Amino acid sequence: MFHIWTVSLKTGAAKQITTGEYDDLQPAWSPDGSKIAFSSDRQGGADIWTVDVATGGVKRVTTAAAQESQPTWSPDGKSIAYVRDNLIESVDLATGALTTLVPNRTGALAAPSWSPDGGRIAFLRTESGARRLKVATTSGQETAVGDLTDVFPFPPSWISADELLYAGNGKIVVSKAATGETRRVPFSATFTLNRPVYDRKDYDFDSSRRRPVRGIVGPALSPDGRTVLYKALNDLWLQPVTSGHATKLTDDSFYEIDPVWSRDGKKIAYASDKAGTMDIWVRDVAGGQERRVTSLAGAEIAPAWSPDGKRLAFQDQGGKTYVVAADGGAPAEVLGTRSAPGRPSWSADGRTLALAVTAASRNQIELVNVDGRTSKVVEPAAWRSISVRGDDGPAWSPDGKWFAFIMETTLWVLPVNPDGTPAGPAKQLTRKPSDAPSWSGDSKTLLYLENGELRTISRDGGSARAIQTGVSYSPEEPKERVVIHAGNLWDGKSDSLRRDVDVTVVGNRIVDVSPHRGRHPRGWKVIDASNQTVMPGLIDIHYHQQLQSKFYGDRQGRLLLSYGITTTRSTGDQAYRAVEDREAAQAGARIGPRHFLTGEMLEGTRFSWEFSRPVMNEQQLDLEFSRAKALDYDLMKTYMRFPHRLQAEVAERGHKLGIPTTSHYLNPGIAFGVDMQEHLSGPTRWGFSFSRNASQGVMYDDVVKLLGQGGFPLSTTIFASSALLADDPAMVEDPRIKALYTGWEQDNIVAELKCAQGTGPCGFLAGSAAGAKLSVEQLKKVLAAGGTVLAGTDGPIDNPAVSLHLNLRSMVKYGISPLQTLQSATLLNARALGIERDLGSVERGKLADLMFIDGDPLADISTLANVRGVMTNGTVHYVTDLLKPFSGMPAPASPSKLAAPEPSEEHHTH
Repeated sequence: MFHIWTVSLKTGAAKQITTGEYDDLQPAWSPDGSKIAFSSDRQGGADIWTVDVATGGVKRVTTAAAQESQPTWSPDGKSIAYVRDNLIESVDLATGALTTLVPNRTGALAAPSWSPDGGRIAFLRTESGARRLKVATTSGQETAVGDLTDVFPFPPSWISADELLYAGNGKIVVSKAATGETRRVPFSATFTLNRPVYDRKDYDFDSSRRRPVRGIVGPALSPDGRTVLYKALNDLWLQPVTSGHATKLTDDSFYEIDPVWSRDGKKIAYASDKAGTMDIWVRDVAGGQERRVTSLAGAEIAPAWSPDGKRLAFQDQGGKTYVVAADGGAPAEVLGTRSAPGRPSWSADGRTLALAVTAASRNQIELVNVDGRTSKVVEPAAWRSISVRGDDGPAWSPDGKWFAFIMETTLWVLPVNPDGTPAGPAKQLTRKPSDAPSWSGDSKTLLYLENGELRTISRDGGSARAIQTGVSYSPEEPKERVVIHAGNLWDGKSDSLRRDVDVTVVGNRIVDVSPHRGRHPRGWKVIDASNQTVMPGLIDIHYHQQLQSKFYGDRQGRLLLSYGITTTRSTGDQAYRAVEDREAAQAGARIGPRHFLTGEMLEGTRFSWEFSRPVMNEQQLDLEFSRAKALDYDLMKTYMRFPHRLQAEVAERGHKLGIPTTSHYLNPGIAFGVDMQEHLSGPTRWGFSFSRNASQGVMYDDVVKLLGQGGFPLSTTIFASSALLADDPAMVEDPRIKALYTGWEQDNIVAELKCAQGTGPCGFLAGSAAGAKLSVEQLKKVLAAGGTVLAGTDGPIDNPAVSLHLNLRSMVKYGISPLQTLQSATLLNARALGIERDLGSVERGKLADLMFIDGDPLADISTLANVRGVMTNGTVHYVTDLLKPFSGMPAPASPSKLAAPEPSEEHHTH
């Protein structure tokens, strides 16, 4: 939340004027200084309010359903003008009468400011990509003032009857309203910037030591309280509570998620892609027989048994909730689309479902009447949130009397009525980081996760105990000795290709890079890439790998590898799913890239994204860092509304763990020790829509200097690069898209192609070629100033895998050199991860993460997408093989000779 404060110009003392769990924004003094007008969501939408500075009393001024913002007082203090939708109107404070001052016309309005005589309103209007200062009389006549085309989105100040002080085009200026005559106000400032220096986390990519599993996903306690069901290492496991000898319930390469017990303990339901898409399956525990319950065109996940065992609730990829007979049939929709809702849970009488949803920028509980298709939302506690809309509840107790959920990173229970409405206050059960609660059948015991370990606790908060799983893994170790004969090699550092090179790999490391010898030792595996270019695998530095992992299943890792992406870095994901993904890939239980992870983004008390976690205070931050250490995070990510007072602490504590911190903000993050910035300009909740690193898409010199000289890397995430689909429409028909994109993602990329070609509508994030060019122009400024640009996509929000190639194509097309572009996705990203000694280039001693492509990407960046195969940690995956499980038919034969044998001979030493 945001509050209104005042600061004494004499003493510097700050005083908080408004309170409560609201966003109070855009303050404006009344002429007599007794009141402040502001925009607030105290009654749900944005309205204009006033607060008495002396007493703190607040009063609502506007009540329209539309959004009202950016108030400005009339000189006599009798009226307040503001923006409503796309017009400026005023309200008479005595009578409530409304008057339109600036009508709705083409071009967005912002930042009104009333003239001293009350006869004019200054404001900003954006037209044809330019934001200009204008003045309108109360009779509606509108004129432009000055010639600046990028006036900053803050109210201009009237410093006389005809003069306006404002900022624009990187300058502070004064303009005369009558004539437009403009003069510049000289301004300069210097400061010293101290950037943090710390030791980065050590990575052991070679050890074969066994390590305990921490990536335990969706644990469920059996009704008799004796067995735990959960996902780890790409399979489902059964774990006796009293012993550390877990057994696999499934043992295959399919993706399984969300296992749950029936109330009688005889059956298990879960979601799996074993039939090609994510569907709900039911398994008999004793006999092992299985049946597929759902087969919709999309993905079905998050099953929940009704108390009588006759029905299953579940959700689809669009956030709708359904109920289906447990033996199959036509599902019935019981709740429409919700933004990434939590898993459903049934009432004891089978009439109501409870699930976590976002409401009023918090994670609250929606109660759904299954038969009546009606619903209502209740709070877990006043002004509080369930931690994550995923596995953190609410879990309804079998006796129907309690909800269990995670709030403020600990486990709570809430007494409820039969319909789920609260019957008393919530009670805190744990004091350490907790996640994923589930109940025993007698409603007396709760199972939960604490820093990667299973624990149980009684409902009254006593008798806590740990459960030893005994499940461990060791990283997969390739044993082969391989010689790759590369027709061309780009080593990640040179501005040209080397011809006819042998890359020798033993285990997971490159041991030699030398001219091709022609013959090789007998018994060595030889990969003939004489028609290919061998180069470092690509690294996507900004990827939310768990955002759609439930829906993609086994497709996701295969898709990323098929486009040459051998490493991803999470910038916000559900923690336990991310750890499971990393461990499964390391153990060879899942095909996919290396994964450097973080948990949920740390956020303020209000938020929107499902992969963010609200942080209330310093005590909760202690718990978050306890989890980060235990689950071995690689990054800390803070999001839009995270309090600045905690930002420096996050950076400092992250550095003590040897990991960097990232956020959307250059300022004030760069002064607080934050390590880098995501996006050229990311969304904020500061009362204006996007962070002011760029205004009208243009960075000013101070920003460029900070990024360049401050050692503050920047990720690309050029959403407008989808416009380049028009240059290569065949991308949407690629066999990798046909086999590994889900159906809805195929529809999305086809729609983006039509947008790019001008033959269809453009979605929220779809851009234009002009937008892509503008983004690259700003990246070029940063590079010219000595800054670092890192290739990242925000996938799968942007087109998974394909978006990285479109980002890189945009960079080259609009003027960044192919060498700089390629290094932004290889060497520089490895450096940002703190693993430059292991990844990012093809050199002796580095990890064997490689890609094999047809073409020369230094000459034609589009050839980078012509991937024929990859090597990850010394293991080769051919694109044709990656596609086969989901092709429906054999993939088209590749013209590549990638796996053809070469003559070899045994070398003897005498």
